[in-house]
Amino acid sequence: MNLLHGFLTFLDLSGLVMLGLYFAQMIVAALLPTPRRRRTPDLSLRFTFLIPALNEAQVIAATVQNLRETVPEAQVVVIDDASDDDTAAIVTGLGARDPQVSLLRRAFPQAREGKGKALNWAVGQLLGPLQATGVDLTREIFVVVDADGRVTPGLIPEAREALADPDVMGAQARVKIRPSVVKLTPKTVIGRMLEQQQDLEFFIVRHVQLLRERWHSVGLFGNGQFMRASYLAGQLARGVAPWPDCLSEDFASGLEMRLARKQNRMAFLEHAVTQQGLPDLPRFSRQRARWTQGTMQCAPYLPQLWRSPMPLLARLDLTYFVISPWMNAVIVTSLLMQPVRWLMGAEGLVLDATTSLIITVINIGLQLQWVARYQVENKLSPGRVLFTLASLPVYGFALFLSLPMAYKHYFTGRKTWDKSARHAEPAPVEST
Repeated sequence: MNLLHGFLTFLDLSGLVMLGLYFAQMIVAALLPTPRRRRTPDLSLRFTFLIPALNEAQVIAATVQNLRETVPEAQVVVIDDASDDDTAAIVTGLGARDPQVSLLRRAFPQAREGKGKALNWAVGQLLGPLQATGVDLTREIFVVVDADGRVTPGLIPEAREALADPDVMGAQARVKIRPSVVKLTPKTVIGRMLEQQQDLEFFIVRHVQLLRERWHSVGLFGNGQFMRASYLAGQLARGVAPWPDCLSEDFASGLEMRLARKQNRMAFLEHAVTQQGLPDLPRFSRQRARWTQGTMQCAPYLPQLWRSPMPLLARLDLTYFVISPWMNAVIVTSLLMQPVRWLMGAEGLVLDATTSLIITVINIGLQLQWVARYQVENKLSPGRVLFTLASLPVYGFALFLSLPMAYKHYFTGRKTWDKSARHAEPAPVEST
């Protein structure tokens, strides 16, 4: 019994410590925005957009059109991963009318092995001709954009400022969710709530990213991810895949970038890339389970992080994010067991009413202040604010559903997931 009591007490104390770390991160991110310090824009930088695409016929034309109109000087390369629909035909047609649009096609058996492998292959195909012509690869920038992504007009000018620092090897754009075109009805209310919460989530991520920029460990996503060609060429020459073979290849690519060289930095860009939300509870939970499992796959990086000469704060920050899925498991397990222990008088650290109240007040207070700041930025009506608040439990439930799914697939060795489905949009709707 003493052994059981010790184990359960350790579990509960661990959960409290980890919950405290989460609260501390959120509070600091809310109170200490990072001051923006930019250089004179580097107008010599050249940009190539990479769009991984698998069965994206519903959205690919609008995405290419947005990139060509918003960044007319850039090249646009669509990486078709053996689509079954008209994706390749649509891009081929666009390329026939516009020489700055091109298509790279992957074929079986190499096709459909994951987004990371598609990007590594495409970069290898593109770097060869660049190196043969002797261009300065430090001036060549690859930008990964999802097939439903739309860039906002100020993004590339801001990127020119951030990447004017030669030590900045990568940058990540802010992500926003485009408003749904689906009418709000009883059948669509859950989906609309999830879309609303995804945009609020990325709003919070924006503040966390600004905090992380202090120690140059900004997280890289799969949408709006900037990478310097010289870094990519160096990784491939060393036999290291810039995008590792895991379900969170974007997050892992940031780890690789930070580990490759002590001076490597990553910047956060305030101008956004917009994308569709996931207005469906099962699809949303599957996506978050995939993200969680992908982060769990990054655990082998921990020894490398702590052998690295990078600054201590960067190591602590990256370690926090790598172990976050395990932290969540401990926190959720401890909290779920509290009512059971209280009712049954079981062993462990049973939280008293005061401690439980403090945790609840801090959590609710954090959520309310994020919603209030989100309302200020987006000028939400009172009805929309109430809708956002009502959506919070739906979002929490969806995240809760994703956790056991992620752990199950991780421990059973499943490494393949269905890609996120897109929906057609009648016309591009941009945010600024």
